[in-house]
Amino acid sequence: MNYRTFFASALLLITTLGTGCGGSMYQASQGTRFEPDSGKEINDDDVRKAFDASPQIGQSSRVAYYTFDDEHEADIEKMLAATPHVTSVYKIPPLLVTGQRPYQESYGPPQEVSMKKLRLLAARAHADVLVVFDHGYKGGGVNPLVAFNVLLVPALFTPWLSNETDSYAQAFVFDVRNGYLYADMKTTDKAGDHYVTIYGRTPQDVANDMWPKLLSDVQAKVAQSMQPTAAAAAASSSNAPPAVAPSAEIGTKAP
Repeated sequence: MNYRTFFASALLLITTLGTGCGGSMYQASQGTRFEPDSGKEINDDDVRKAFDASPQIGQSSRVAYYTFDDEHEADIEKMLAATPHVTSVYKIPPLLVTGQRPYQESYGPPQEVSMKKLRLLAARAHADVLVVFDHGYKGGGVNPLVAFNVLLVPALFTPWLSNETDSYAQAFVFDVRNGYLYADMKTTDKAGDHYVTIYGRTPQDVANDMWPKLLSDVQAKVAQSMQPTAAAAAASSSNAPPAVAPSAEIGTKAP
């Protein structure tokens, strides 16, 4: 490659970076919109039932979850399975919720995800608790040093980019039977540098580094929300079989 070709390629690269560095953002399942309670479905009876609902988590719970973040599906399932008092985990597939098939891109207006539908699908799996999970990040851009990009060589080595990134993870925990909201938790984090070169880490790299801590924070809050309630614990103990006094061993003779 001669010098003219090299500088032309480098200039094209810098131009591309300069026009595409207005920042990046990741929102899981942008083709869907979560509506905990759709206005079309709410009536006075729903409000009354919401007031009457009470926590009823027992010593063990079967969990169904729906995630808007398919990229981290495996991590989310492992996190829920490792949460205390959880005996089984079932993922509600997007195909049953929005009709989206694997590898299908989302086009058109966002589809609404109904809480009632999620609870019904969770009930069909005989789950006790429903967890709805979301995750996203935004970051990147340029800094004042971009002004030096009028020259080619400084653009290749000057830290005129920023990879500062804000990320979040959010989860809702519902009772499948009565819709009681056990927890609405959100954890956030921020990391990255304001000055990086074109060879530096991208906002996605920074977000990936923050992901384990975000997931761990959510797990701690999920575990706290799923502590057995006093009423459920009392009912569980009352249903336990009565203790039986130990009997003499079979085959022994009476004195």
